[in-house]
Amino acid sequence: MVKRILLGVLQLFKFAVFLVVLFVGGNWDELVNLPLELHAMQNHTTPAFLIPTIKYDAGATHFLIANGLIYATVLLVLILLYEMFRKKLKPWAFFTLAEYAVAMAAALLISGWTIHAS
Repeated sequence: MVKRILLGVLQLFKFAVFLVVLFVGGNWDELVNLPLELHAMQNHTTPAFLIPTIKYDAGATHFLIANGLIYATVLLVLILLYEMFRKKLKPWAFFTLAEYAVAMAAALLISGWTIHAS
């Protein structure tokens, strides 16, 4: 009984982690690159970006920042590989895929997470 409750809480935690990864990746310019640029401007140097922002046009007035989508997909693959190696893939892979899909849908629907106005 306690094991099932803990596994359910773990599934909710994975969903929250997917949402955080999508939020941070979707706002990569503001959360990561902007502080690096400001720090470089204060020191009169050129900023060194570790990971570039991947942007795509999503219409005439909007653009999509794909970093969060890519990071969440990599995280999904890592979680599924971990579940596969532990041989716990059968019941929990479906829940992990569902969490990923719901988190992706939520991030695409929430304005400013992945799609930004230009």
